[in-house]
Amino acid sequence: MPLLIHHLSADSIVVHTYAAAAIEKILTTKEDTPDGRKKHKFGGEEIRPFLQTLFTGLFTILDKTNLNENEYVMKCVMRSLSTAKDDIVQVTQIVLEKLTATLGHVAKNPRNPQFNHYLFESIAVLVKSVCAKEASHTSAFEGLLFPPFQMVLQMDVFEFTPYVFQILAQLLEYRPQAAGLGDSYTALFPPLLTPTLWERKGNVPALTRLVQAYLGKGAAELVAQNHLLGILGVFQKLISSKANEISAFDLLGSLTMYVPAEAFSARIKDIFQIICMRLQQSKTPRLVWVPRLQTDVPARMDAKVQV
Repeated sequence: MPLLIHHLSADSIVVHTYAAAAIEKILTTKEDTPDGRKKHKFGGEEIRPFLQTLFTGLFTILDKTNLNENEYVMKCVMRSLSTAKDDIVQVTQIVLEKLTATLGHVAKNPRNPQFNHYLFESIAVLVKSVCAKEASHTSAFEGLLFPPFQMVLQMDVFEFTPYVFQILAQLLEYRPQAAGLGDSYTALFPPLLTPTLWERKGNVPALTRLVQAYLGKGAAELVAQNHLLGILGVFQKLISSKANEISAFDLLGSLTMYVPAEAFSARIKDIFQIICMRLQQSKTPRLVWVPRLQTDVPARMDAKVQV
């Protein structure tokens, strides 16, 4: 490993690219265990002593303006983060700063889909590794990620918006419950209900997860800000399409679970009208969820009253 890391500093594109690719392949190598299972041959303990030099070498390549979209190097970053897991905490600050700087650069002119994919995967792995262990770290991630994410959304970089929505959902899910939504998330929510965003097929799963995360962390706040009708409008739009039925009922499940009983009960009639209209147009197997709703909603209401 030290010899390969040393070659990351090579000026030759071929040499440092093959060094990064070799490191990535080594970290995916598996071996048999005594019980017949497979496990990774190299884990966090094996690369822990080299984390600092490894990421220094990788980001030195990415910092070079003429070489900064090398997909093999970014894939190595992603694999290294995934392998290091909890040990990544020691280099979190510098890695996150480098990743956000890279994102700000490529967002201006996306050219390499593979590089971009591994970039966002790296950010997602970093969020999971750090925030799953200590939820209080989400505020630091939000501080660094919100500016480039806002730039992506304002510039409407459609290649990046699904990734941004997924990572925002991930951050919000890890956010401490007591913290609520906060000003930044609150300001971001109204534009998420814009119909044009939901017309892009690639946005739908990520946006649905993000709205679910909002409901999980601050349904009462959303109701107080009169967003419930807007969310129901999104549900109506999703259920009108066979391709988006699953997302529609995922969203409805979160509404059922998190919206305060008094606000939700006032909209049950509207929800059933939307579903019945869809049933009249075209019945699909996925719409068998409706009888479950009839059973689950009263039970959930009773449970909330008892609490």
